[in-house]
Amino acid sequence: MRMLKAGFVLGTALGVALLFSATPSNATQKYAKETGKKCLDCHTKVPKKSDKDHLLTELGKKFAENDHKLPK
Repeated sequence: MRMLKAGFVLGTALGVALLFSATPSNATQKYAKETGKKCLDCHTKVPKKSDKDHLLTELGKKFAENDHKLPK
């Protein structure tokens, strides 16, 4: 019974940690709001904060090179 309770507490703590670590970054939300584009217009998949590679599409690379403004 004690191990079951400890397992439940540990599982709950891990679930909460995963929930908060999976939120998108503010910059992505900011750019999406400013440009009216979806995250996946510039990214091949939504990157995690820990990703060193931002998983950019061609549009995303041009956006980054253009001082975070949509290319003309």
